[in-house]
Parts: sequence; structure tokens; C-alpha cells
Amino acid sequence: MQSAGPFPTAWRIASVWLGIAALCFLSTPLRAETTPLLLQGHPLVGSLWETESGRRVDESELTAAARAAHWVLLGEKHDNPEHHRLQARMVAAVAGGGRKPAIVWEMAGPDQAEALAAARLETVDRLGAALEWEARGWSTWAIYQPIAEAALRHGLKMYPGNPSPETTRRVGRGETLSTSLVEQLDWDRGYDADQLAALTDLLAVSHCGALPESALAPMADVQRLRDAWMASSLRRADSGGGAILIAGTEHVREDRGVPWRLEEAVFSLAFVEVSEGEEQARNYRAFDPRLFDFVWFTAKVEERDWCAQFRKTSQD
Repeated sequence: MQSAGPFPTAWRIASVWLGIAALCFLSTPLRAETTPLLLQGHPLVGSLWETESGRRVDESELTAAARAAHWVLLGEKHDNPEHHRLQARMVAAVAGGGRKPAIVWEMAGPDQAEALAAARLETVDRLGAALEWEARGWSTWAIYQPIAEAALRHGLKMYPGNPSPETTRRVGRGETLSTSLVEQLDWDRGYDADQLAALTDLLAVSHCGALPESALAPMADVQRLRDAWMASSLRRADSGGGAILIAGTEHVREDRGVPWRLEEAVFSLAFVEVSEGEEQARNYRAFDPRLFDFVWFTAKVEERDWCAQFRKTSQD
């Protein structure tokens, strides 16, 4: 079922700007896993916090909470290798408790399902090529590989969590989803006014204020689609042991991301880069029980002025 929809022009505009953003990203050399991180001596690096109580916790408490949850959501900054190393550690810790949760990847779609199902530990270094990982714009597979190694070492099955590009484009154009997809995704459940306003503000800021306002609504729909698809993917992947989601931090937030779609209680952990001069955990945006259950502070990747590069590329 498809209709022309209200947003074809806006989607074409958004597509142009998203193409520019992709060029900015892809023109940056892929980051090697040995690249030194910044602010490694920051006092918050390595510390773990429970946001509701405001307490600093140790890793054993964190592990116990994750093992007790059916859904475990691990939010990353995509280009930070330390985040992926710690995600792998959490995968191993949860599986070490005797469960066999499924692993669901934001970075893979239906076309990658076969490669994930066929993955083997002895050839995991070639899995990135099978998934066309870097060709599809993700940071080098080497920094994600420890997650797959941990999963395969514990006999965990891996599944894609992202919709296909075709489905994403249809939603961005305002076309109607099939009846089966509407039901599968609970698509009729939309954001309220406050959720939508917060998301569109974030999209505008994260794209350097360069997007026309008409592009924001279809982009918000695409974000809602991806969260709904990941929530559905977790449910479909679950064979009784629950599931672990590997995704960007914005998808893991509980106020409008995947947890909001799951509705049941989840374990949400955000890996958060420290900022120079900010040594109080409570002053970080992620330190909010409305967003995440726990935060784990890490060193940060090299700072780049992405907006300057975005603007330069758009003018070339």
C-alpha cells in the first residue's frame, strides 16, 4: 500500500543534505583501532554511574543489573573504539551468567542477515567484508570486531536491526507502510508534541543548522522508523534468552528511542565521552534517569569540527 504522501519535496531536499553529510563522513579516513584517545587522564574516565540514585557503581553491580534484564541496550558513539571494546565486555558478561541473548545490530539491515547468521569465530576478521561494513559508511570493522568475537565465543546468534534502504526511503517520502508492517512496528503509535519537538531540534542541531525546516519532519519519521524497527527486531530475535542491542546512544534513550517502543523494563547503558573541564558526572546530559539507567564514562576520540566540514562540502 503506497500513496504519494505529503513529503516528496521535503524528502528530496533532505536527501541532498544527507548526501552531503555522507560525503563529509566518507571523505574522512577510517579511524584505526590504535588511534590514541584524548583525555585519558580525566577523573571520570572508567567510572560507572547509576542515574536514578546518582551513585557511582562498580562493574559487578552493572553486570548484575544487565543479567537481570531481558532487554539490554548498549549505546555507543560510533567512532569510539573504547565504546565497542566495552560493549564486547558487556556481551561477554551477560552471556557469562548462563543466558544466550540474541545480538541485534543497528548497523545491519535485511541484506546482511545471511552474513550474520553464517558468521564463525575463526573467520570473524572477514565478517566486516561480508557485511560490506565500511562500504556502507560505518567506521572500520576492526573496532567493532570484538563485539562479534564475544558473541560468537559464547554461541550467541546475531541479527540485523535496521530497516532496508527501500523501506527507509518510502517512509521518508511519506508513503504508507503495508498493513503487516504497520502492525509489526506498532507504527500508529507516534510521538507526542514534546517528543517530536525535541527530536526535530536535535536533528537541526546535529546537522549544523543547515537543513531547511521542511526536511526535518521526514527525517524525524525515519528516526521513528529505525527505533520501531530495532524494537521489533529485538522481539523477533528473542528465543527466550532476551536480546542485546548494539546501537548509537540516541536509539537507546528511554524517552523516545527503542526502550519507549519496547514498553517493558529494559537495561539501558550509555557510553559517554568526557569533556575537558567538566568533572561532575551529574552535569552531563546523559546523566538523566529519564534517558538511561547507567552511564559509563570514557576517553574521547579526536575532536573535529564536523559542521565546518559539512559547510565546506556543501559549498564545493
